[in-house]
Amino acid sequence: MKNSLLVTRPSYDDGTSYLFHYAKEVIDYAEEKNILVFDLIKPRLSRKIFTDIVTGKDPSLIFFNAHGDAACIYGDKIGDREEVLVEENVNHGLLTDRIVYARACYAAASLGDTCTRKGGCFIGYRSPFSFWVDIRRSATPLKDETARLFLEPSNLIVLSMLKGNTAQEAFEKSQNMIKKNILKLMRDKQDPEAMASIMLLWSNLSGQAILGEKEMRLS
Repeated sequence: MKNSLLVTRPSYDDGTSYLFHYAKEVIDYAEEKNILVFDLIKPRLSRKIFTDIVTGKDPSLIFFNAHGDAACIYGDKIGDREEVLVEENVNHGLLTDRIVYARACYAAASLGDTCTRKGGCFIGYRSPFSFWVDIRRSATPLKDETARLFLEPSNLIVLSMLKGNTAQEAFEKSQNMIKKNILKLMRDKQDPEAMASIMLLWSNLSGQAILGEKEMRLS
């Protein structure tokens, strides 16, 4: 399907709650540009519905906001357990020949390599994707300027591709914004927490990876 975006947005802990809200900025932009969006939130965020949309609607770009590990990307929490949406050597073929951005820990460490062996592009992280928050803004995540230092560069990956950039160009734009945020913090010597943010931003920068066909763009 041309120019369509599938977004997964669980929200069951502090981390996923922030991703839930920041991913909405991407969704709003896509809808302004008349790009069809499949927004999977509870109760529709299940492995079955995810699989049905991927196989039946063929979205151009898949944007995961989730917990993850080297072999899995998770969806929502069912009971006391997180449901696996995509698992290496089980159903990773769902992501083959697609553009995928996984804002999830470790997903590029193994899963990303496996699902791009036969085509497609996968952007993700070989290490944890992490961010600090301002606890005073926990009820209003989009007003949290601390979290924005980390989440705005990651949003930029999808926003850039929605604007027609290649995956490689989107990746580089995100990397450059992270570097700018690091330099900004280095100049702010009055902030006692700046060094902690710099270290975490650097971890995201070095852990971010692009795999597969880097010149892919939305059709």
